[in-house]
Amino acid sequence: QSCTLDAEGHCITCSDEALQVRVLSVDCDTGIALVERGENTEEIDVSLVEEVAPGDVLLVHGGVAIAALKKVNEE
Repeated sequence: QSCTLDAEGHCITCSDEALQVRVLSVDCDTGIALVERGENTEEIDVSLVEEVAPGDVLLVHGGVAIAALKKVNEE
Protein backbone atom coordinates (compact mmCIF):
# COMPACT_ATOMS: atom_id res chain seq x y z
CA GLN A 1 0.00 0.00 0.00
CA SER A 2 1.24 3.44 -0.88
CA CYS A 3 0.46 6.36 1.37
CA THR A 4 0.54 10.06 0.60
CA LEU A 5 0.06 12.38 3.56
CA ASP A 6 -1.98 15.57 3.60
CA ALA A 7 -0.87 18.70 5.49
CA GLU A 8 -2.16 17.29 8.80
CA GLY A 9 -0.25 13.99 8.45
CA HIS A 10 -3.24 11.84 7.47
CA CYS A 11 -3.15 9.30 4.65
CA ILE A 12 -5.14 10.70 1.70
CA THR A 13 -6.09 7.14 0.67
CA CYS A 14 -7.58 5.82 3.91
CA SER A 15 -7.63 8.92 6.20
CA ASP A 16 -5.64 7.15 8.93
CA GLU A 17 -3.02 9.12 10.78
CA ALA A 18 0.61 8.10 10.49
CA LEU A 19 2.40 7.75 13.84
CA GLN A 20 5.92 8.72 14.93
CA VAL A 21 8.03 5.95 16.46
CA ARG A 22 11.65 5.62 17.62
CA VAL A 23 13.68 2.66 16.39
CA LEU A 24 15.11 0.40 19.11
CA SER A 25 16.69 -2.28 16.91
CA VAL A 26 16.71 -3.40 13.28
CA ASP A 27 16.98 -6.84 11.68
CA CYS A 28 18.42 -5.98 8.26
CA ASP A 29 17.92 -9.53 6.97
CA THR A 30 14.14 -9.45 7.50
CA GLY A 31 13.51 -5.71 7.12
CA ILE A 32 11.77 -5.64 10.50
CA ALA A 33 12.48 -3.13 13.28
CA LEU A 34 11.48 -3.08 16.91
CA VAL A 35 10.17 0.39 17.71
CA GLU A 36 8.77 2.24 20.68
CA ARG A 37 5.62 4.33 20.59
CA GLY A 38 4.97 5.83 23.98
CA GLU A 39 5.29 3.00 26.50
CA ASN A 40 4.59 0.27 23.92
CA THR A 41 6.92 -1.60 21.59
CA GLU A 42 6.00 -3.24 18.31
CA GLU A 43 7.57 -4.66 15.18
CA ILE A 44 7.22 -2.80 11.90
CA ASP A 45 8.30 -3.31 8.29
CA VAL A 46 11.11 -0.90 7.37
CA SER A 47 11.81 -2.15 3.85
CA LEU A 48 10.53 1.09 2.24
CA VAL A 49 12.91 3.34 4.21
CA GLU A 50 16.63 3.31 3.47
CA GLU A 51 19.31 2.70 6.12
CA VAL A 52 17.24 2.56 9.31
CA ALA A 53 19.28 2.62 12.52
CA PRO A 54 18.50 2.52 16.25
CA GLY A 55 17.52 6.01 17.43
CA ASP A 56 15.94 7.05 14.13
CA VAL A 57 12.43 8.53 14.25
CA LEU A 58 10.12 7.08 11.61
CA LEU A 59 6.62 7.82 10.39
CA VAL A 60 4.58 4.58 10.42
CA HIS A 61 1.26 3.77 8.83
CA GLY A 62 -0.38 0.34 8.95
CA GLY A 63 2.71 -1.30 10.48
CA VAL A 64 4.97 -0.03 7.69
CA ALA A 65 7.53 2.77 7.93
CA ILE A 66 6.73 5.28 5.19
CA ALA A 67 9.31 7.99 5.96
CA ALA A 68 12.31 8.81 8.12
CA LEU A 69 11.69 12.01 10.06
CA LYS A 70 15.00 12.19 11.91
CA LYS A 71 18.04 10.06 11.35
CA VAL A 72 20.22 9.48 14.41
CA ASN A 73 23.33 10.64 12.51
CA GLU A 74 21.62 13.98 11.62
CA GLU A 75 21.22 15.12 15.26
